[in-house]
Amino acid sequence: MAGVKEMLLRGEWPTAPPIGYDIVKSNGKRSIVLNKDGKLLKKAFHWKVKEKVSSEEIIRRLAAQGLKITNQRISAFFRNPFYCGLMVHTALEGQVIEGNHEKMISKELFLEANDVLSENKQGYRTNPENDEIPLKRFYKCDECGQFLRAYKAYKNQKYYYKCNTKGCNCNMRADTLHERFAQTLSDYTLEFDEAMQYLIKAQMIVEYNRSNEQKEENIQNIEKQLADVDKKLERLEERFVLEEITKDMFDKFKAKFTKEKEDIEKERAKFGNKVSNLDLYIDTAFRTTSKLAPEWASADYNDRQELQYMVFPDGIYYNRKKDQCRTPKVNDAFRYFASLARILGQKEKRERQFELHVPSSVARTGVEPVIPP
Repeated sequence: MAGVKEMLLRGEWPTAPPIGYDIVKSNGKRSIVLNKDGKLLKKAFHWKVKEKVSSEEIIRRLAAQGLKITNQRISAFFRNPFYCGLMVHTALEGQVIEGNHEKMISKELFLEANDVLSENKQGYRTNPENDEIPLKRFYKCDECGQFLRAYKAYKNQKYYYKCNTKGCNCNMRADTLHERFAQTLSDYTLEFDEAMQYLIKAQMIVEYNRSNEQKEENIQNIEKQLADVDKKLERLEERFVLEEITKDMFDKFKAKFTKEKEDIEKERAKFGNKVSNLDLYIDTAFRTTSKLAPEWASADYNDRQELQYMVFPDGIYYNRKKDQCRTPKVNDAFRYFASLARILGQKEKRERQFELHVPSSVARTGVEPVIPP
């Protein structure tokens, strides 16, 4: 412990650094520097301070960019002074030391982020994962675009959702908004018999493959470029080891090829990942869409959040003056099911025959292509 304290007093972190950092050793010197995850996590502080984004939304954004982090870990992350260059350790007995490691953010930004986390200006009792208020930081005020927060009123002990922007007056009882959300989910609920399910599944697979033909071709080209750059880097290291090139030349071309690889990887990230088991995803969508509202009503906080964002990736906007909800983006599968529900509903009312046209590339064996009235 004496040795640990001595290192800390010199500004050197003695153990493995927190997420976002790597230990790099060069010429006998040990340095702690930001890695790829660290540069991504740096954005999280700006989202929290500049955009007042919820931790749930930050976790979702990070996951979309390839970094998965839990709710507990994101909370500890925002409160760790290591990221602003300060070191706290039991060996220091309460003393705070300026570290020699690379800073992720400024001290000012760190304090601002923690102020946002500690916000409770109205004296409301809040709980970050309360099953009673799953729509907080999912619904947004249609007037100002800010997330609705939630609180429990002391007077009547009821939960409410509220926009904190002055003048918006977007405030509603939680149970009322929950009813509205259940009604919204019902628009995307549809039950299929076996024949209909087969036809819809076949149609969706054909449409998915058709719309992704160009995307797959682009991905293959990019992955070929990545393989070529990896070969260049491997060959460069081999020539350096065999002393065919100088260290200056090695450093120069390694930086060039590494930059080239990073640019290609950024381009590759734009296309996302290929769905490896499309059948499984469609079957899951079928099962989910037949019981959306009851599934949501019986789930816990985290499962509700997952279902909400699965159906409405960008959340829902609520307009208090018009008492209306707006869904800027809906998952393609559920939007497709909703359109079928409308078509089938019209058929039922007007007693018209409904026909689902299946592309010629879809096999019809064992199933009639026309659903009888």
